[in-house]
Amino acid sequence: MKNVKTIIATTLLAIVVSFGSFAQTATKVIAVVNQANWCSVCKANGERAIGAFMENNKEGSISLFVNDVTSAETIKTSAAGLKTNGLTEAMKDYKATGVVYFFNAKTKKPITQVTVANSNEEIAYVMSEVKKAVK
Repeated sequence: MKNVKTIIATTLLAIVVSFGSFAQTATKVIAVVNQANWCSVCKANGERAIGAFMENNKEGSISLFVNDVTSAETIKTSAAGLKTNGLTEAMKDYKATGVVYFFNAKTKKPITQVTVANSNEEIAYVMSEVKKAVK
């Protein structure tokens, strides 16, 4: 059942990411979610955290990208997405799983980070502060 929930949550996030790519003109921030299927923090909090991100990004100003570091294969696939987002170099120092790293979409400079273990309220606060930082 947990695998089904993980697949559903990942699919929902992929839809959000796809929507974000259509709204590139509105995108001011790129949020990179480092996750892995072996990460206990991701398993315990991923689905809830994704819901919080979706709820607090209805205008689409933050583009969400999942950087799946589960295996060599997923890392390779994710590397293509990082390159597309212009974050290959920027993400080299950010390896922790269960963490969302926020970058200015224009400059590719890091803004802040939050763990998926944070409460929905904390995630909402960080997202609102990130949006203010790039206005």
